[in-house]
Amino acid sequence: MMKTKTNMRYIQLFIATAFWTLLTVSCDRDLPYPIDEVKKGVVIDIVRAPDSDGVLSAGVTDGDYKVSVSIPKQQGDYSMLDYAQLLCVFTDVDGKTTSKVIVDNIKEFPKDISIDIASVYQQFGKEAPTLGEIVYFTTNAVLKDGYTVYGWTEYSDFNNKLFTGWEVDGRAYSYNVRYPVACQLVLEEFVGPVVLNDFYDEYRAEIVKTSDTELEIHGVAEGEDPDGILKLTIDTSTHTVKVAKQIVAHGFVPWIGYNNLAYQATGTIDACKGTITLNGPLTVDEGSFGDQQMIISTNY
Repeated sequence: MMKTKTNMRYIQLFIATAFWTLLTVSCDRDLPYPIDEVKKGVVIDIVRAPDSDGVLSAGVTDGDYKVSVSIPKQQGDYSMLDYAQLLCVFTDVDGKTTSKVIVDNIKEFPKDISIDIASVYQQFGKEAPTLGEIVYFTTNAVLKDGYTVYGWTEYSDFNNKLFTGWEVDGRAYSYNVRYPVACQLVLEEFVGPVVLNDFYDEYRAEIVKTSDTELEIHGVAEGEDPDGILKLTIDTSTHTVKVAKQIVAHGFVPWIGYNNLAYQATGTIDACKGTITLNGPLTVDEGSFGDQQMIISTNY
């Protein structure tokens, strides 16, 4: 019994000595960078302001473009920050990316910043957006000692990606705002005969414009129900679509006993191709068919 206790003491002493040796070696080992030159940066959140435009239209520079910047509460102390800069990161149609400071000396947080797209494009030597371009906005943090923590560089790409797990105002932390260039959206171009490719088949239908943000598709479910109308609500600022749950056929496959075929969906508009793509649950009173896609095309 005594021998066992003695052995256990030797084992414990060995483990403790090995652990201490490991700590000593780890602390004495040179780091791959000088620790005294490490800068503490400031995490700045940037998102598109509510109700502002979310895409750029080819050939058009007007519109309501606005971003909101704030410092997440998780940052804690940011007294080392002197000011922030709004940085535009521009990718042209050939994939070449460059950047320019658009707004300087931002010292107020949170803050909404309006963006003049015409002025932005002039700084890059261009007149207006072109299809295939992508415009991002991020932030630089300029510290009180004059050091700049860049939000993007051609060598390291976007900064602060590691903080996307932070929660800001009930959403994930955002380190940039993306504006793709799309064809200008004109709802009137979707009015008239269209082809629907949906859960029924491919067939003709008709689109009617009912307001500046609403379209109606008449003849859904191949028009077998006079109430087969699908109402689309369009967000013209982001080229997105919402469909509230609607019955498109009351007596769907009546010989099987299915009733009230209904569709609910979200989707996007491709103004270049003249298509609207929807995806969402297709249901009857008796159950669900799962998510189903509907493609509406003006080109046929």
